[in-house]
Amino acid sequence: MDRFDHLVLGTESLFYSEMDNYIHENDENFTQLDIIHLFGKERLENIQKSLSKATGLAFITVDFRGEPITEATYFSRFCQQIRTFPQALERCKSSDAFGSIQAAVTQKTNVYFCPCGLLEVAIPIVVRGHYLGGFIGGQIRCNDAPDSISRLASVMHFNQSEKSEEYNRLMEEIPVYSYEKFLDIANLVFLVINQLGENEVSQYMQADVLKKKIKKVQNTNQKYLKNLKQKNKQLQELKMQSNPYYLLDAIGSLLNLSIIEDAPQTNELLNTLADYVRYSYEEQASFTYLSGELEQAERYLAIKKQKLGERMEYSVQVPREMQMQRIPAHILLPFVQNAFYNGIMLKNEGGKITITGCIKNNHVMLEIYDTGPGLTQNELDIKFEALKDYHEGPFIKLGTDYAQEKMKQLFGDGYDIIVEDSRGKGRKCIIRWPEHFEEREEDVCTEF
Repeated sequence: MDRFDHLVLGTESLFYSEMDNYIHENDENFTQLDIIHLFGKERLENIQKSLSKATGLAFITVDFRGEPITEATYFSRFCQQIRTFPQALERCKSSDAFGSIQAAVTQKTNVYFCPCGLLEVAIPIVVRGHYLGGFIGGQIRCNDAPDSISRLASVMHFNQSEKSEEYNRLMEEIPVYSYEKFLDIANLVFLVINQLGENEVSQYMQADVLKKKIKKVQNTNQKYLKNLKQKNKQLQELKMQSNPYYLLDAIGSLLNLSIIEDAPQTNELLNTLADYVRYSYEEQASFTYLSGELEQAERYLAIKKQKLGERMEYSVQVPREMQMQRIPAHILLPFVQNAFYNGIMLKNEGGKITITGCIKNNHVMLEIYDTGPGLTQNELDIKFEALKDYHEGPFIKLGTDYAQEKMKQLFGDGYDIIVEDSRGKGRKCIIRWPEHFEEREEDVCTEF
């Protein structure tokens, strides 16, 4: 094996190594791939013309059946004349098929003499054992070829009628190449063709992978769209079921009844509840004034105060000048609800909830403190395990999780809401955000 053969085998080895995994996983696609789809007919003919000009050899491309799929380039006048005979044309096609099949079997260039005695070569295009076709080239005379080279004249005889008067003269026009020169050209063309094949297959692979990725993304998008449609449907149903104006109308009727029955405490509670419901549904902006959030928190605490009576106390101690600060909407209330439900409500003797605030180092700070049992989330999950999700706890947790995520999305991870549990003493929640910030309405609507 000479140095050139080592180079050829090295090129093949590298090519097959890179292709191995992909082709193994996509074997069905490659069995359907043919040489026309790989190169394109026009490109194949351009390659043929370039090779013919560079080497002086004639070329034609055949498919895996040995059938010509391109126009012949640089064919000698002798071959053109011979192929005018129908029987000779079939013999020439059989000769081409023989060469291509031999090349496909060995996966190497196959040099042989055609029935007319001209030296030819079949150059296979094989991708991981899948023979796609090949280049048939040559049509030259050679006087020093080894005896081992196949000679098809011994099995495909000429008819005397095919030998016209110009037979010998046209044969003399055909150039003579040494066997060594012809073999060098054949090996060079083999390298060129297989390198081109490697590039084409690589592009085919990339296009195929890209198509699959696009299809996967499209399928994923379809799933998202389907889920989004389902979520929108559920949202519409929730909106219908939670019609606030029906509830407000009902509260209005109860208010009238409390006046008729002279029940001032009931009237006061119903007014507070009406304001609470109205704010919950009408405050849809991404940001609001702190005063509005504090008032909503006080309404909630006032309603719960009616429930627990003397067992509950609450205090809101936020400076008036601070209440005009802007705050992301619906951030404060979930932690006030948490302080009541998972704090004060869990102690027989009740307790106190305190909301304080200050501005420090260009940051606005709110602190919600309760004197409950200070249970951790894991302890709360165990305590309410028997109720599953049929109580207020899961909904309150949704609110606190939402608030924490919203603060981090708006201001960064450094503005996570701090929750400190102290066993037997209570819980402290600290909400902190910049005193001055830009209200990103579009970003907020996109994320939430």
